[in-house]
This record gives sequence, C-alpha cells and structure tokens, in this order.
Amino acid sequence: MTNTPATNAQAPNTEVQDTKATDNTLAENASKIAATRILLGVTLMALAMIVVPGMDGIAKYLSDSHSTSQIVWARYVFMTVMLLPFILLRYRREVLRPKSPAKQGLRGLLIIASNFLFFWSLAYMPIADALALLFVYPLAITIMSGLILKEKVGPRRYGAVVVGFLGVLLILRPEADNISIPALLAIAAGILHGAYIVLTRSLAQQTPALVTLFYTGIVGAVVMSAVAPFYWSAPTADSWFWMVILGLCSGLGHFLLTKACALAPASILAPLGYVEIISGTLIGYFIFGDFPDLLTWAGIIVICGSGLFIALREAQLKNRET
Repeated sequence: MTNTPATNAQAPNTEVQDTKATDNTLAENASKIAATRILLGVTLMALAMIVVPGMDGIAKYLSDSHSTSQIVWARYVFMTVMLLPFILLRYRREVLRPKSPAKQGLRGLLIIASNFLFFWSLAYMPIADALALLFVYPLAITIMSGLILKEKVGPRRYGAVVVGFLGVLLILRPEADNISIPALLAIAAGILHGAYIVLTRSLAQQTPALVTLFYTGIVGAVVMSAVAPFYWSAPTADSWFWMVILGLCSGLGHFLLTKACALAPASILAPLGYVEIISGTLIGYFIFGDFPDLLTWAGIIVICGSGLFIALREAQLKNRET
C-alpha cells in the first residue's frame, strides 16, 4: 500500500518524458527532411546551371550556319515537344483552362525577345562575356520593382545597382570606338529578362511554374514559326541533331530550375545562379578557345557581387516581414 502513491505519482512524469522524447524525435526527423530537401534543391540548381550554358554553347555553334531566328525557333519547338507529355499528364486542367492568358502571352514575348537578342550576341562574342552582361537582370529587376511594381527599394539595393553597372562598364570599356553592338544586345537581353521575371512574379501564385514554362514554349514556337521561314537555311543532319539537343537542354534546364526552387529557399539558390558564368566560361574556353581577360573578370566579379547582395538583401527583408 505504501508504494501505490509513489507509483501513481511517477506515471505522469513518465508520460511527459515520453511526449518530450517523441517531440524531439519528430523535430529531428523534420530537420533532417528539410536539410535533405535543401541539399537536393542545391544539387538540382547546380545541375541546371551546367545544362543551361550547354544550350548557349550549342546556339553559338549553330550560329555559324543558321540564323538566330532559326536557332530560337528550334529551342522553343523542341522544348515544347519535350515538355508536352509531362505537362498534360500532371496539369491537364491548368493547361486547358489558362489563367491570365494576356500576361502569359506578354511574358512569352519578353523571353522570346530576350533569347533572340542573347543568341544574336553569342554569334559575335565569347559566352562568358555575353553571360556576364546578361546578368544585369537582377539590377534591372530592382529598378523595375521600384518604378513599375511600386515596391519599396532602399538605398542599399539602389547602391548595388550602381556598383553593378560599374561592372558592366569594366566589361564594355566604353572608349570612343570600343562599344560593340553584340555587347549592347546582351545587355538589352538582360533587361528584357528582368522584365520577364517581374511579370512572372505576378503569375507565380496563379499557375504552376511548369505550366507557365509550357505556355512560354507555345508562344515561342508559334511566333518563331512565323518568323523563321524568312531566314531559313536547310539544316544538315548534324544541325538537326544539335537543334533537338538545344531544345532538350532548354527544357531540362528549366525543369531542374523549377524543381530546385520548389525544394530550397531562393536566398540559398541565388548564389548558385552565377555558376552559369563559370560553366559558360569553361565551354567557351574548351570548345571555342575564348577566355575572359583580367578586366572582364573584374567586371564579372563586380556584377555577380552586386547581384548577390541584392538577392541576399531581399531575402533578409522578407525574413523580417515574416
């Protein structure tokens, strides 16, 4: 009889301890799952940044014998063919009943124009230089967010924009006879890409990312099918092969990017975006014999640094809001 109260008193403590142990186990498991998801997201992002410059290298190779219009046509047609079965199986309703078709169309036109200008620049300049100038798009996004979307952009991010454009000047070296049209085309491509991303933000909550990508492919295929015949040159078997690979690289690269963004926070993935410049540099060097000089590398570092600052600053501000 004397042991009964003690036994009863210990039971609640045992239950509390078991509950705490269970909670700790669940927390540990959740932490491991989150870490695994982030690691997978980082891995997919890195793979995407290796695949996408491959597309740029193929576009540069094809530019020796085919027009930019024909190359852009190949990218969108074969990318759309690759994505079609996956999209229809998973997102049939979203595909058949699109939301904001006008925005989808405008978004498609923006990225088509960006691709066209960028591939055009690749025909005349090294991949690394063109990519570095294309990466003015985070700076363009910052400006557009303040001017068009009326988002609050502080002096630090505007300062990063100014620093970034100083990096652009290092690459351009704007002497009286030194600014090339291909370089300006790459910058224009970056600005249009920035506008494309700003518009994408307004569609992100309405339509799955892969469905939006599919509509981009449809718009690109239709528009370029109307334009390319005027600048068409008969492809060889070799050209057809690389055109198909171009479309596959485009679809695969964007698929990997989409999955990465679904698994890991943008603040973690943002620095990996600049792996594309490294991959592009290696492709340019080993395949085309191009390698940036010291001033170009300085410009690349400044542009990347300013873009990273903007991305990390935006992530910091979002964390404060939440």
